[in-house]
Amino acid sequence: MSEERKIKIGLYGAGGRGSYLLSVAIQRGFEAVAVCDLMPSRTEKLKKERPELTMYSDYDEFLKHDMDAVILANYATEHAPAAVKALRAGKHVISECMACFTMGEALDLVEAVEETGLVYTFAENYPYNAKCLEMKRIQESGELGKFIYAEAEYMHPFSIQTNADLAPTADHWRLWLPSTYYCTHSIGPVMKITGTRPVKVSGFVVPHDFDDPLNQGAGIHYHDTMSVLMCQMDNGALAKIVPWALCRDHGCRVRICNNKGAMEYNQGHDGILRVRRSNLDFPASQPEDTYYHPKFPAEYAEALEYGHGGGDYFGFHYFHEAILGKCKPHIDVYEAIDMTAIGILGWKSVLNNSASYEIVDFRDKKAREIFRNDDWNPDPDRPCRDKPLCSICGKIEYSDEDIRKFEELHKK
Repeated sequence: MSEERKIKIGLYGAGGRGSYLLSVAIQRGFEAVAVCDLMPSRTEKLKKERPELTMYSDYDEFLKHDMDAVILANYATEHAPAAVKALRAGKHVISECMACFTMGEALDLVEAVEETGLVYTFAENYPYNAKCLEMKRIQESGELGKFIYAEAEYMHPFSIQTNADLAPTADHWRLWLPSTYYCTHSIGPVMKITGTRPVKVSGFVVPHDFDDPLNQGAGIHYHDTMSVLMCQMDNGALAKIVPWALCRDHGCRVRICNNKGAMEYNQGHDGILRVRRSNLDFPASQPEDTYYHPKFPAEYAEALEYGHGGGDYFGFHYFHEAILGKCKPHIDVYEAIDMTAIGILGWKSVLNNSASYEIVDFRDKKAREIFRNDDWNPDPDRPCRDKPLCSICGKIEYSDEDIRKFEELHKK
């Protein structure tokens, strides 16, 4: 890093992911100064590792600390209100997924960014592995023609023990969040590779599987098995998005189909990218399919040392550069909302017989006004009108014994 002024940064949410992100920020040139978490055990653990940090249990007090920026790694359903508070307190923000939990929060977040003029960056990391960056390079070259169709999947099943480790209580958001919501890891690569945004979404689900052993006994889940979101993009292309699946497959897949060829990488293929140049459009003497392992450009070679295929490097690299005025946020607040909104409105679609919903461009102040005070949400503990359930199967009940078994896993 160059010898520029140190940007002071704080962390909100000191769990395993948050603690790791703080270490990434330090590696990318930030000066870590403060941490806030509502669970004392987390701040106590991090204090032992980094005694120079000031620890807080009150977020409002934390925001008074002398710092320039905040990492939001708190609960995924609570990012937007925390971001708005931080921006209003004069702090730049890098937020983990999701950007917002309601469409009303999306409007509040956009207005806070616009009114403060501070940097907001969405820490969605899946568009930044070497394969996605290579696909973006090819797409922008125009070699394969016009983008017409995409498929992107994020598969991440958990064991019962891992599920309990990530969800400290039986009412944790991971256990009830509808299957459409955690969608940014799949729509993000499509948007960044193609330079398009979704304008319409329809949602479909595979219902909760009551026969799956991972959903029985201590395997607490109040949502459905998986979902598919069909998105129309702003250039007319279609994108099939699988946000999250608790089936037994694991990994990611991204496929981009153009009118002169296609590109894809799949889980289980060790990072191999396949590029197809149709002999209908290219000389028949060359192979239609080429397979190779993309590498990061030389200037970003150190990204390989970071998690998520190097993706965690880029979020903090560009956040740092944007604060210094060297570039714009690489995933700004409008893109963050596009990536998140398909999950929120996709769930509304699921509950309305898969009817399509418009993804409003929040750059348009008049169009976005329809979401003023829109608090529609599936959180069992957060009130709203027309409260949606978390599964198309209705309210999923577990016995007291099941919950006792789940809680017992935390003692292991």
